[in-house]
Amino acid sequence: MKKSICVAAVAVTLAAVFPATAQQSQQGQGQQTQQGNALAALPPALRAAVQSGNPQAISQAITTLSSGNTTQSANLAAQVVRAAEQIFSTNPKGGIEVAQAALNTVRNTPVQQSAPQQTQEVITTATRLFIRPEALRVAPEQTAALAASAVQASATTNNPTLAAATASQAVSTAEKILATNPAAAVQIASVAMQTVKENTVSNSAPQQALQTATTAARIVLAPSVQAIAPQQVASISAAAVQVASNPTVYQSSPNAAISVMAQSYAAVSTQAVTAVAPSAVAAMTQQLNQAATTTTLNQANPTNGTQINEILNKQSEEYRQATATATAPVTQQATQTTTQPTVQTLPTELDRTKTTSPS
Repeated sequence: MKKSICVAAVAVTLAAVFPATAQQSQQGQGQQTQQGNALAALPPALRAAVQSGNPQAISQAITTLSSGNTTQSANLAAQVVRAAEQIFSTNPKGGIEVAQAALNTVRNTPVQQSAPQQTQEVITTATRLFIRPEALRVAPEQTAALAASAVQASATTNNPTLAAATASQAVSTAEKILATNPAAAVQIASVAMQTVKENTVSNSAPQQALQTATTAARIVLAPSVQAIAPQQVASISAAAVQVASNPTVYQSSPNAAISVMAQSYAAVSTQAVTAVAPSAVAAMTQQLNQAATTTTLNQANPTNGTQINEILNKQSEEYRQATATATAPVTQQATQTTTQPTVQTLPTELDRTKTTSPS
């Protein structure tokens, strides 16, 4: 029941942050008309660049037309992403690439600070595109890159609700490409967890933060991910436990938080991970011991300490199931495609250790 409540809360918040997605069926023809005019509304030079499908040309056109005015840059990026949504209807790959160019513009901090509303429009529209099934089917690599870029852009907007919602959508997309491109999936999961582990984000949107951690914990259990990115498995798992043991997040769904802890501990306990990150188990043991004695967690869940001790003693059924998943043979399909999306490192490192004092 608690998991159902958590999922319902996530859906409500995502609908609030991405209203165009939630109300798509209601907007119908009116939205199509607006999108149909988006390309024609662009300045001629920018329209030509967008029609060329060249992201560099689009960025150059925005730079030239804005003449250093960051607000104008954001306005143009918003126009471009509207055009991207129009293009997507007939050319999904082209729409994704145009949206990427718009995102590249609003990832700049001065642009975000001078035009937060336009920045949010670009990010939410890009999110609507990368979650579309046809995007993953036609252009999986470009879609993965767009998802990672959207999370990175949202992380620096000073809008924690937007950041959490974007990360949740992105990591869901990552799980969908896990079987065919585990490297891209783990890269997106890494960026998403780096975003939601920040206290300002997880405290502002605990359900979305926990949903992101839950999905990321499943991703790092994949044998293909264990094989190709064991160091990232250790970092993502540590971040997932940090999020799950945040009192605000934990209280939103103790059962889901315990599941994240069990899966994360199993993920770092495999031979593949301990071989490259030998201190990962000890570090997570410390995290879990602290969570087991945190007053607010024990108040939210009277069996918290017992459940965590079962995880640490490897007696938890969920831990055992997670271990079986992580140590299963790697399928041939999962090892064939390992292209990572091109993303930039966020200001804070994923494996930076944060100490949370017990309440």
